[in-house]
This record gives sequence, structure tokens and C-alpha cells, in this order.
Amino acid sequence: MNFENKGYDSKFKELISSAFDSGRLPHAIILEGANETTRMTFAKTLAKALVCKESTNEVKPCGKCADCLKAESMSHVDIKFVEGTNKSKTVSVEDIRRVRSDAYVVPNEAERKVYIITGAHKMNETAMNAFLKVLEEPPSYVNFILECEDKAMLLQTVKSRCVAFRMGDLTDDSVTAKKLEKSYENAKLIADAISLDSEIELMKVLGLFEKDKEALKLALEEVILILRDGLSLKSGAEKCLSGNGETARKISSNMTSEKIMRAMDVVSEALSGIQYFANQNLLLARLSSRLK
Repeated sequence: MNFENKGYDSKFKELISSAFDSGRLPHAIILEGANETTRMTFAKTLAKALVCKESTNEVKPCGKCADCLKAESMSHVDIKFVEGTNKSKTVSVEDIRRVRSDAYVVPNEAERKVYIITGAHKMNETAMNAFLKVLEEPPSYVNFILECEDKAMLLQTVKSRCVAFRMGDLTDDSVTAKKLEKSYENAKLIADAISLDSEIELMKVLGLFEKDKEALKLALEEVILILRDGLSLKSGAEKCLSGNGETARKISSNMTSEKIMRAMDVVSEALSGIQYFANQNLLLARLSSRLK
């Protein structure tokens, strides 16, 4: 992928370029971290690359074809910018409903249709819930790019249907950098235990979260990404999109595709219901039992 000489974070460039160049870019991604200008600049570049019709070995976006030129001038009919139309510039449920209807109309000029959701972190719960169906089962020609300060500000049901790419340090304080880094460590512990055929080991690890529901939630969100990577590796992918490639490879080696998909379902279910469990020990026991 051609990053058009912008100074993006090196790890971010490696991950998203690998996904794009291999044809494995998820249909819905979250761009988080850095600042709004950086996120939007890259969102436009990625949208341009997705509609680019360059058919030779030149890296996309080529910047020369008619689609690239239209994207550059912000006039491409198949690149849609979804911005809030109210006074607070917040994307509303009405805005999302229009996206949902329009998504099922085939592209006009390009092979793909790209929706850039600006300020996705400002969507209210009703708007996010309205977004779920099309996020889960989008038309094959659609890509969604959610520009967001911090994925922690989105509903878990939205996050589980997207892959997040962090462009740099988070500027929002709702989840501090230290908490996020710790969540990666905790996710590795849980995912390692899942890959082993030992319920006792898994119970030991989950026991660390007996009194910290927030830490468990953040860790499980990362565990889903690791499991998704493990499944992708089984399908022939070479790069991991999570920050725990080593653990994803263990899962790919030690678990069947069916077991990985079941584990993803169990973890997703636990995340969706975590707020309803008043007894943390009961939640952890149920999670351990279902995973094994």
C-alpha cells in the first residue's frame, strides 16, 4: 500500500499494509489514537486505495487513475463521509439508518463502496445499535472505516465486528495508556491458557480478575483479536493484526478452527453479559467452564 509519504507509526503501517496488500483487510476497521487530522488523512488515503483501479504491479493508491483523482478531489461518488448533521456534529441514528439503506445500493463507478464514519466515538448507544446489522452482514463490496479517538468509547458489540488499528498514542484519557498496555499482557495470559488443554491453568489465570471487572473486560476484548488472528493463520495469513502474534501462533497450532470459533463465541458472549453479573466469581467460573 502506498502511504503517500506520510509519517505514520511504523507498527501501524506494517500491520495495515500487510492486511491490505494480502487482500485480507477486514470489511470494517477502527482507526484510533494519534489525532483527528492524522486519522482522517489516512482514512481518505485508504478509501482512495480501495477504489483505485490500478491493475498493474504499481502500489495502490496509484494517484493517477480516474478513481484516485476523484477521491483526491473529494468528489468520488462511492466514497461516503458520514458526519453528524446536528449542532454537536454527532453521528445520529438517522445518519446511520441512511448509511444502512445506501449500503445495499451497488457502487456507481468503483468496484467498492467506502463509508468513513467520522467521530465514531461520539455516536450514542441507539446509533451504534442501529449500525450492528450492516456491520455484521455487509454487502461484499462495502468497507467501513470508523474514525475514533479510542475504541474503548464504542459498544463491545460494535468493536467485536471490527478490527482496530492504533495509529499512535491515545489522546483520550477514558482508558489510560497504562491500562491498555496491561490489557495486552492480561490478554496474553488468558489466550495462552485457552490454548492449553488444562481447565485448572485457565481457572488460575481467570482468578487474577476476581476483583477487577474492568481489567477482565479490557483483556477479553484483546483476547478476541488474538483468537481471530489464530483463525486467520490457519487460513493461510502470514501477519497478525493483534499485538500478540506469538500467542496467536500457539492457538493456531494447538486448536482446531472449530475450537477457536467456539472460544470466540464464548468470549464474545461473556463480554456482552459482563455488566449483568453481580457475582464476579460466578462469571469467571462460567467462562472457564464454557471455554473448556
